[in-house]
Amino acid sequence: MTTLAGAVHFWLQQSKELVFVTALPSYPKVTIVVPAHNEEIVIAQTVRAILELNYPPEQVELLLFADNCNDRTAEAMRQVANLPEYRNRDVQIIERVGTGGKAGVLNDALPMAQGEYIGVYDADAMPEKNALYFLVRKAIENPERYMAVFGRNKTRNAQQNFLTKCINQEIVVTQRIQHCAIWHMFKIGRIPGTNFIINRDFAKSSADGATEHLPKIRISPSKSCKAAS
Repeated sequence: MTTLAGAVHFWLQQSKELVFVTALPSYPKVTIVVPAHNEEIVIAQTVRAILELNYPPEQVELLLFADNCNDRTAEAMRQVANLPEYRNRDVQIIERVGTGGKAGVLNDALPMAQGEYIGVYDADAMPEKNALYFLVRKAIENPERYMAVFGRNKTRNAQQNFLTKCINQEIVVTQRIQHCAIWHMFKIGRIPGTNFIINRDFAKSSADGATEHLPKIRISPSKSCKAAS
């Protein structure tokens, strides 16, 4: 009940705030990583959605990992990447054979990434056109303080069947209620597994166990996205 009350109070404060898309003072390079294991059915639309994001194309590096796949995931990735409108884009397709699943993919991607920020989208994600814009906009408000930013997620096919209804319920409870309420009341938050960016140098330092010299992470939600500082 306390969590629900905190979320309601947060949304009453935030729900009427208008958000506009305006030019950013800078557009840092972002490496987007997509881990995909046997996702040939959905990966093409995900890749196209990412390549169509409202962000300067030359500032987006896309790393597509076909992770231990035994289907046509990698071929579907190549088909999209080879379309005439995307042939000049910075897209790499990696057919990975290794352990660790999604965590293993992210560990492999970290030393490859050239962007100032690393973004992650699941293989079945379909980011809205301005998703990356809003993540970066929040990050560059205070780049020395905001080490990571994440957006809210929603289920596109929530009413398709019982399973999708359950998934949608989980997302609503965790991201629309718990995340907002915990931040609103205690200034504590959690980064989800998709639709987020993180400062590459911070991620590398964290992976090396050198976080004692870095600012403490704190995650704060806003109307359009949530920021970690």
